[in-house]
Amino acid sequence: MPLALRLSVVSMLGLLGVAGLVQLPLAPPLATRTGAATDRVLADLASQESQQDARARATEVLGRFVGGEITRYFWGGFTGYLDVLGLEAPEDMEARITEAPQRVQLLLTPRDGGERFVALVQADDGIPRGVACRGTGIPGRFSRRGDQLRCPVGWRALELRSPGGHSRG
Repeated sequence: MPLALRLSVVSMLGLLGVAGLVQLPLAPPLATRTGAATDRVLADLASQESQQDARARATEVLGRFVGGEITRYFWGGFTGYLDVLGLEAPEDMEARITEAPQRVQLLLTPRDGGERFVALVQADDGIPRGVACRGTGIPGRFSRRGDQLRCPVGWRALELRSPGGHSRG
């Protein structure tokens, strides 16, 4: 163990020992505190955790949607059905697929409102490209810069991972 880490650990243990000897009041863990401010903090933390969980589940589905639609395109065209791709929408989200010539879009809307998720796969000149985004409201128009699709204005791109764990996009 490096010397600096050892000194830090010893110092921390020493401070805790001194606090115990002089009976300094240490704040209890957040979950055991009471009061309106603590309740608000705990509610905010629970909301943030729920939002991160929803974002992770939506990112997984959208990533598989983009990959599946790109594969389907090379085998004859896009599909407007999640089950054809072997996918299901998360149980707390409503899924809506919109098809148009040379493009397909999946919109995931949480039933409790909040952040929405969208993926678009579009073929230009025989080359399919996809992007997944998060935002609020109705997604606007997607743009293209070079070889990449871009999220609508006000929406943020989600980092999609390939099955091997590598980023793509």
